[in-house]
Amino acid sequence: LQYIELHNAGKKEVDLSNWSFTKGIKFAFAEKTSIPAGGYLVVCRDRAAFSTHYGKGLPALGNFTGKLSHTVDKLELADAAQKVVDSVRYSDRGDWPLGPDGYSASLERISPLAPGLGPENWASSKLPAYKIPAGTPGKANDSYATNIPPGITNVVVSPARPVARQKVTVTANVHDPDGIKSVNLLYRIASPGTESPEKEVAMVRVDGDEKTGTYRGVIEGQASAQIIRFRVRATDMLAGVRHLPAPQEPRPTFSFTTWANTNSSLVAFGNLQNIGAAESSGPYHSRNLSGPRGEAVPTRGKGAFIYFPPQSSEVLLFDHVRVKQRKGGVKIHFRKDELLREMSGINLVFEEKARQVLTEPLSYEIYRMAGVPTEFSEHIRLWIDGQPAGYHELIEQPGKAFLTRHQRDDSGNLYKALWYGNGVAQRHEKKTNPTSGSDDLVKLVGGLNSRTGKSQWEFIQQNFNVPEVASYFAVNMCIQNWDGFFNNYYAYHDTQKTGKWEIYPWDEDKTWGDYDGASSRYDWYQLPLNYGSASDRPGPGNGIFGGAMWWRPPGFFSGPLLANAEFRKVFLARLQELCNNVFTEEKVLPLIAAIEKRLEPEVSIRAAVTGEDPRAALQLFHHDIQSLRTQLKERRKFLLQELAKQKL
Repeated sequence: LQYIELHNAGKKEVDLSNWSFTKGIKFAFAEKTSIPAGGYLVVCRDRAAFSTHYGKGLPALGNFTGKLSHTVDKLELADAAQKVVDSVRYSDRGDWPLGPDGYSASLERISPLAPGLGPENWASSKLPAYKIPAGTPGKANDSYATNIPPGITNVVVSPARPVARQKVTVTANVHDPDGIKSVNLLYRIASPGTESPEKEVAMVRVDGDEKTGTYRGVIEGQASAQIIRFRVRATDMLAGVRHLPAPQEPRPTFSFTTWANTNSSLVAFGNLQNIGAAESSGPYHSRNLSGPRGEAVPTRGKGAFIYFPPQSSEVLLFDHVRVKQRKGGVKIHFRKDELLREMSGINLVFEEKARQVLTEPLSYEIYRMAGVPTEFSEHIRLWIDGQPAGYHELIEQPGKAFLTRHQRDDSGNLYKALWYGNGVAQRHEKKTNPTSGSDDLVKLVGGLNSRTGKSQWEFIQQNFNVPEVASYFAVNMCIQNWDGFFNNYYAYHDTQKTGKWEIYPWDEDKTWGDYDGASSRYDWYQLPLNYGSASDRPGPGNGIFGGAMWWRPPGFFSGPLLANAEFRKVFLARLQELCNNVFTEEKVLPLIAAIEKRLEPEVSIRAAVTGEDPRAALQLFHHDIQSLRTQLKERRKFLLQELAKQKL
């Protein structure tokens, strides 16, 4: 749906015959192509897709070759004599608008009568309520003005972290060749469920002249534990007005807080505030191209999340974030320009069983020690809208930021494996590039299943990062990941560089002896080495899949991979290596001890919040901790015994 729109701001028709785009994308205008006075003409990457989405009555040409970069690119339009008529080098950083960078807006020129070289003459189109490619093709831009409004840059808050009742000074540089009439500071207090009315303060010029100056305004001291949202408005002598941030941006204000970090515990603190209602899935939108299965995704977040690292004075405010309810907790989506520890999304959850809040982060740590790309995880004491919620897990949501952090190409295809659905495509929800289909995944699984022996092994080597995938399955085997062979993983396809697939862990709750129907003693240690393989068959029992209660069918990946003789050699060798060097009491018992020390005081605090008996909660906690120690010892013993029987 990428497009470039041309506008003829003149009073005469313009002949575009043999004009062309020479940089950024490639497109040559045919003979007798023209734009009428005051008219518009769109050049599309895919004219059919454009017409389907925006309507068939718009003046549109296509298709151009190449594509517009999502980061930085330069476009040049040349006339028939190859003289550059207009150009722009746009970006998704600095003073450029954020709205066009994945939040639905188009990047639109403000004044067609002024140069478009710099960000001061560009703005976001209006954001729709839910993510759907927007913009104003074929008509005047949302931010249209005959002249460029004042430019506002270098907005600085001092002090950056004010204490309660401390006045805050805001300075900004403002420039306009027509002269600056006024500059104002607008601010309000954001609280759970509401915002205060906006107050307005005049900003005074402290340096420069009437065309270029530095302006200063003061926000009165606020009570402790407040979030203050503010913006700057500048008006020029021709009545041109600019707000920074612009009202159509995903972040329509700047923000600071008077919260102080009093965290002396061993876990981070998190304070989540739903300034508006927490996000649900929203209404189904048949034209939505951003969410899976037609799920509507809001373009702008209403919440705020404050993160307090343990034993630190640091306070990290993330405002205008998207907050979505999920099973057992909430999911928070951060804006691209402000990430938490390089993470674009996190889950704050307390699992169905208290023990699972221990096993998930511990499992991720084992994957990490084995070199498998793994989500960040930690424990956090949480407040929601001012009410204590006790300790939770904080787990990174895999996405493009996750791929970037692990030096993977974020333009690749990322799939989340599901336990439900029919067929490989339905059982793998596409999380990146959702409109391009799942042909690569279907082709991969088909190729695996249509080959055997040496031919299959060659296919596996050509299409998989064998060491990484073997490590993933080997850790699964160590921690008895009941779900992680069949579902509960992410599959990633590097479509641009290596062409290979990898598997990443996810949802590690049914691990360390736990499964549907497991004993509360978690004294099951005998998950066999052929579990998850296509060669595995259910033994006697009455489980829901046939066979023993713990048995599950093989997965789309695990089945053929673990049944291939050559891959299995790599897998078993890696499992032996982990049992010798990673999955050992020397390496893992200190991790369990650290969890125990970190969470022991948190268990009593959570019990007070939830109304549990603190002594009973602590007793269960220590029982669960001990079950992890026992699981490590007994599971490793079983693995070493079984590995000794293999021909490695």
